[in-house]
Amino acid sequence: MLAGQPIVDTRNRQTSAHEILIRLRDDQGALIMPSGFLLAAERFGLSVDIDRWVIVNAIRLLAQQRRNKPGLRYSINLSGQTLSEPAVCDLVIHELRRARLDASALTFEVTETVAIANMALAETFLARLQEIGCSTALDDFGAGMSSFAYLRELPVDYVKIDGRFVRNLAANTTDQAMVRAMNDIAHALGKKTVAEFVEDQDCYQRLCEYGVDFAQGTYLGRPEVITPAADESSHTDIEQRIVYLKPR
Repeated sequence: MLAGQPIVDTRNRQTSAHEILIRLRDDQGALIMPSGFLLAAERFGLSVDIDRWVIVNAIRLLAQQRRNKPGLRYSINLSGQTLSEPAVCDLVIHELRRARLDASALTFEVTETVAIANMALAETFLARLQEIGCSTALDDFGAGMSSFAYLRELPVDYVKIDGRFVRNLAANTTDQAMVRAMNDIAHALGKKTVAEFVEDQDCYQRLCEYGVDFAQGTYLGRPEVITPAADESSHTDIEQRIVYLKPR
């Protein structure tokens, strides 16, 4: 099932988008977090199937929700395995047309680690998404040793600052310097910034003062399941395969 966490505009504290996350329910109805199945899914080659399922269901759900909330946007994570599957971009185009959804309503995220490990693939895949009309984002920025060098090369519209630099921002002067530097460099390159793991008012206030564009974290809103209950009555094929792989 799909869950969403709000991404808040620091200028007015209004929700600008929701990051789409995935959850499962086991046979007893208990909620399974991504840490309980994504690594196993990747090991068994199911990551692309999961991404396809999320893309299809997120686009269809967003199209429904925008009838009442026309400005609503979704941000969807992509795995490293998906970057080598150009047909996924064709799937995005197909589903956008089928749902009659504007491509600008979607942002696709890849982590910095994944992008650097597959630089050529990442550049090609992200550029294709931009050609479609979608936005792109580099997640967990700052995690790599050569973050600033690679940032200039990647076709991304948003830079999501790694939560490790944000979580203790109010108390750590080194993190404060790093966040300001990452924000300034991203802006100099014409990209907008998002700070993750914002967990208190002091942290949020500093991000506003630094000019970070957007913020995301438990202080601003926890992830909530957004898939309609009617769609949860039974597992889809991909869900059944993931639950089967989950360690018992």
